[in-house]
Amino acid sequence: MNLSFKIASRYFFSRKRQGGFNAVSLISYISLLGYAVGAAALLIILSVFNGFEGLFTKMYSNFDADLKVLPVSGKYIYLKDLPSSQILQIKGLKGYTATWEENALLRYNGKQTIATIKAVDKNYLQINPLDSNVVLGEMLLETETDSAFALVGSGLAYQLGVDPGNQFNYLGIYLPKKGKVDMLDPTGAFAHGLVFPAGVFSVQEEVDNKFVLLPLSYVFNLLEDTSRISSIEFRLLPGTNMALARTELMGILGSKFLVKNRFEQRESFFKVMQSEKTISYFILVFILLIAAFNTIGSLYMLVIEKRTDMQVLASMGLNANQAAAIFVYQGLWIAVTGGILGIILGLGVCLGQQEFGWVALQTSGNTLISAYPVLVKWQDALQVFFTLLAMGIITSLYPAFKAKSMLKER
Repeated sequence: MNLSFKIASRYFFSRKRQGGFNAVSLISYISLLGYAVGAAALLIILSVFNGFEGLFTKMYSNFDADLKVLPVSGKYIYLKDLPSSQILQIKGLKGYTATWEENALLRYNGKQTIATIKAVDKNYLQINPLDSNVVLGEMLLETETDSAFALVGSGLAYQLGVDPGNQFNYLGIYLPKKGKVDMLDPTGAFAHGLVFPAGVFSVQEEVDNKFVLLPLSYVFNLLEDTSRISSIEFRLLPGTNMALARTELMGILGSKFLVKNRFEQRESFFKVMQSEKTISYFILVFILLIAAFNTIGSLYMLVIEKRTDMQVLASMGLNANQAAAIFVYQGLWIAVTGGILGIILGLGVCLGQQEFGWVALQTSGNTLISAYPVLVKWQDALQVFFTLLAMGIITSLYPAFKAKSMLKER
């Protein structure tokens, strides 16, 4: 065994002959406790951010596609440019749907608002599990007789007072038409239609306040244009590698199209979540670093206390570098032990929160959860461990330098 490591281990577990810890050991264990609490706090905070990220990903998953194809330039995709036969050969593909999006004016029972129409083909409701998100009415867009219906976001439904149970009120839709506007008859610039709101869905506030789902065939008839769509949405089978499917799809479509995964579709949201997680991490690391400076004091006191021991060991052949290594190892003992205990404590708290929901989440209105979500990732546990390991090295440098200087002056 390395001599410096063996001596550092002896110092770390040293006791008085009469029993009890000496003052230096007591301060070291207080430092160890600070590391443990800091490591637990770091792991818990990172896990809570993971939990919220996973929660929102799950909330959007029924509405957002696994992969979404958009035009690189312009607003629309022309159907004639799509290699449909090759697309169907993609491994792990559950199905895909053509979509068309445009802002429109909605009118219902004397009220009006601006919303985004998302027109989808018949495959949409078959490959997207949106039925669990319908909170009022039924999940219906079109019948076998080609009768059209609308699914309205709950936020829009609240603004307009939409009631799927009222058979006498229809949703008025005004869509801008392609082409020039006749200034003598500006109403000709809009395609107008009436459709019955069959149901109200709720995904997340951003979606609920923005979208109305309509059949793509109905919107094509209104606009008298069947040549273009806004995007193609792909749903993959469970267990399919999204990155590989995306690469295969990009190879088929070529450079004219942009393929986004579900995280890139909500890029700004996930970037904000990641930024908040990173900022919280560095704030906690800074607080932990301040607490870790107790280790410098305890190690420096240990250097003074063991001055005589160092001189005896030096007379037996211990050199200055080996003396310095003793206190580096001592700092690592404190940091590693505290880090492991803190990670175990953090894991226990996170698992308890998952199982029992100790800390409630106060929300207004209906929500899918009642407690703070947590999700522990092994990458975060490693990040916390190596953070504390780095702190152990940093806080031991000055005491190690003093021990080295002391032997050189001898």
